[in-house]
Amino acid sequence: MPRCSLIAAGLVISSMTLASAPALAQATNKTVTVSFSVTATARDQAGHERTTSRNVTKIMYISSAGRVFVRNNRRAGKFGQDNEKGPEATAGNFTLRGNTLTGTLVFISGASRMVVTFAPDSQSCTAQVAMARESGKALTWKGLNGKILTATGAPVVSSPSCSVQSGNAFAS
Repeated sequence: MPRCSLIAAGLVISSMTLASAPALAQATNKTVTVSFSVTATARDQAGHERTTSRNVTKIMYISSAGRVFVRNNRRAGKFGQDNEKGPEATAGNFTLRGNTLTGTLVFISGASRMVVTFAPDSQSCTAQVAMARESGKALTWKGLNGKILTATGAPVVSSPSCSVQSGNAFAS
């Protein structure tokens, strides 16, 4: 089985396996902020190829019940998208198990996976973001400009950062 298929299969299996896992008590009632950039060369539906770059910030509050609330901020040139999602929308996408918070985002074709690993005291974290595609299929997503883009090369994730603060950043 090709490596990309294994990665994509791992994304699905990991999401199903982790969904029922208990939350790490020290990581609850915390706000986690993850930022990173993704650069990819892609072709739009009109056949124009270009290199695109997107800056992403995810602010995630993990409640005392282990439910995840997310505020997404995405920017690509003059285009941007901000949204908030409650546990009803994040339940199948984010899971907390042991010292890791795992999030999966499914694209038109392919997916990305973010893994946040907490320090033993849950006061700091590291983040890793990977993108995968199905064997024989190109990674395809909807750009912030509304156009469908198909990767012509492997996307590069750079500068992942992660921070933790106590409490709910969304409460006011």
